[in-house]
Amino acid sequence: MKLLIQLQTPTEMSSYEGCALALTLATFGHEVQLYLDAAVFGLLMQPDARLYGMIQSLELYDIPAAWLSDDVFSGWINGMLPADITSQLALIPEVIDVHEFEQILTF
Repeated sequence: MKLLIQLQTPTEMSSYEGCALALTLATFGHEVQLYLDAAVFGLLMQPDARLYGMIQSLELYDIPAAWLSDDVFSGWINGMLPADITSQLALIPEVIDVHEFEQILTF
């Protein structure tokens, strides 16, 4: 199953639940793509936030780099974060075929 999980709520609990679900599903062989909205960028700036640590581990779960929203803050956040986090982030592609995902979940 191929899923798109969107993290759009700027609370640590919602972001944690969405990212934990992504990691769990990837563990069981599902293809998962994370999308981080600008609202959660504040959590990425906090090294002690759960989302920060979870994003660092995407590669361990064979999850591709999380997409960042097409927002003016996306370039700024990439410049402000350490390399171990920015290597796990990518700007959202210009064209996305939403039909390739079997489910789209939003947290």
